[in-house]
Amino acid sequence: MLLGPIGPYIGFNLLHASLIKAWRLIALGASNKFGDSAMGNPRPDFPESLLSRIRWRRRQGNQWPGGGQSRSVGDGGDFEGHRRWQSGEDLQHLDLHVWQRLRQRWIREYRQEADEPLHVVIDAAPSMSFGHRSIALQHLRTLLKGVAHQSRVPHREWIIEASEVKPLTASVSPHWRERVPLDETLLQLPQSMTHGRVIVISDRLIFDELSQFSAPPPAHQLQWWSLWLEEESAPTWNGPLNLLAPGGQSWQSHFDPSVLEQYQRLFQQQTLILQDWLKRHGGLHVSVPAVTSAAKILQDLTATRGPLEVVSG
Repeated sequence: MLLGPIGPYIGFNLLHASLIKAWRLIALGASNKFGDSAMGNPRPDFPESLLSRIRWRRRQGNQWPGGGQSRSVGDGGDFEGHRRWQSGEDLQHLDLHVWQRLRQRWIREYRQEADEPLHVVIDAAPSMSFGHRSIALQHLRTLLKGVAHQSRVPHREWIIEASEVKPLTASVSPHWRERVPLDETLLQLPQSMTHGRVIVISDRLIFDELSQFSAPPPAHQLQWWSLWLEEESAPTWNGPLNLLAPGGQSWQSHFDPSVLEQYQRLFQQQTLILQDWLKRHGGLHVSVPAVTSAAKILQDLTATRGPLEVVSG
């Protein structure tokens, strides 16, 4: 099941406008690209109430959010992972979602947002199949902004262009630039990332340079999200192939099974290089399939203990 207990308060969900805009853009972008009929029947691929329940998940050691003393205090549900607010404590740490719905003061115990900003680093404009590549970055940013705002996590966005790492603002309109090896790029990550969590979203496939790269990343909590198409991560090509030249000329060929096996070996080698480097420095690798369905990729992102976690409340 994607969702845990929904709870008795669905009617009072406060749906964040950015999240609603995100799924609509995603659904329409995907339908425009793949010729679906969603424009004529714009129904959601997943419930709107789901999006109001997304929260960033953070793991501390072997403890998961919701596993502390608040389980006995709040007995799960909306109060899992929370503790009662005490007189004199900073009101900024209140869970506004619970306060607006139930007028009760609770604090999320598993993180202190002000001390742990979230840095999202986008490696160029990885395609998530949310429409054409030119708008994939816009859709991705809208979704991340809505999720971060809903969970009240300080949110910083960066973009990697060539060897530069730049703050990503609404006025920035990145253009395609040649990618450079990661050992050049990682040295440019700002030192401000030493505090908080860093998530790199990339569709990069080659990591040879990391096998000899000993410098640790500036972040002590680094997650690398690989957004790979199924044709890239687990290709199953076989049989005849029709090729079409730009001028309209076409001819037939076929897939060579030995070449496919060679590609699969190389892909596994590159993945291991990335995973070994992350493991040496306490990082985490998450493979997220980029598929034609926005609902599918959101399900992978928001599954239990996934990069984004959907919880009650």
